[in-house]
Amino acid sequence: MTASRSRLFRLLATPLFGSALLLAACAAPASPPGFGLVVEGCPITGAALAQAGQDIGWPVSLVVFFLQWSEDRSAPFPARTVEAIQAAGAVPVVTWEPMTMEGGEEHAVNADDILSCRWDGYIDAFALAARENGGRIILRFAHEMNLARYHWGGDADAFGPESPARYRAMFRHVRDRFRQAGADNVLFAFCPNAESLPHPVRDGAAWNTAAAYYPGDDAVDVLGMDGYNWGTTFTRAKDGWDSRFTAFADIFGTIRRELQALSAGKPLVVFETASVTSGGDKAAWIRDAADTARRWNLAGLCWFQADKERDWRLGYGIDTSRLASLKPAFAAGRDELALPARAGGEP
Repeated sequence: MTASRSRLFRLLATPLFGSALLLAACAAPASPPGFGLVVEGCPITGAALAQAGQDIGWPVSLVVFFLQWSEDRSAPFPARTVEAIQAAGAVPVVTWEPMTMEGGEEHAVNADDILSCRWDGYIDAFALAARENGGRIILRFAHEMNLARYHWGGDADAFGPESPARYRAMFRHVRDRFRQAGADNVLFAFCPNAESLPHPVRDGAAWNTAAAYYPGDDAVDVLGMDGYNWGTTFTRAKDGWDSRFTAFADIFGTIRRELQALSAGKPLVVFETASVTSGGDKAAWIRDAADTARRWNLAGLCWFQADKERDWRLGYGIDTSRLASLKPAFAAGRDELALPARAGGEP
């Protein structure tokens, strides 16, 4: 994290990556939510996944990781990582970021280059490799599009009223390429941040709502949302504002209603969340999150398992016995994921 990002984080902006697992959107309210993890790095090895499972004390059914586009457009599909996750009994979620690294700096891929088919060879190679894999894969394309931090499709100065339409067009173009490749084992996830920044009301950015970016029911298989409890880790003296320990329902309530209004029948997943210990009871927060996810019939709850900006790791700051007691609050097992088996299918 850099100092320039503090304004994003003070309004619940998220880290670069997080964790995930799924449960059926149609499950009875008594069904426990699923639980999953995001682990850092790519490729991800079987050993790393085994260690992550040991660290939390129970298995996961879905693993989220992040993958940027390649500047030289080589080797787009992360076969080793996808296969390692599947071998561990989980479903891979590829957070596919249309940006490249040039000279150590991030550069968003220009939307015109995508829409004019200049990246089609790269997209098609990924789609064909995914089809060849054959297993269920979730593709979280250009996540958190409602944050200026990402400004998908153009540089930071281009993030504005034209961004939603540009995003919808990019999403649909990529999805169409996968359809043409026959990669119907790849489910497309639409995943905004819990709070839009700049804010539609406070910042006068009425154009920047999650709904404005929605590419349509025919292009989306899974709905997602990201958000974090920063506790009291920000102070007015140091950061210009005072953060507070925030309940799961308060973080996600508004965006959940917005997404349900878009498409109430699609599975809804919290693809990234976590809590710090500062300012409250982290174990109780996790328990409440699981209970809220069950009450809301969420398809899953997803944990950011990393020490990054803050130490978000699940077991950090929690007594071992209390951590173990949380296990029954979550479902486990890839076979319990009641998501569509194929793109465009029913849960």
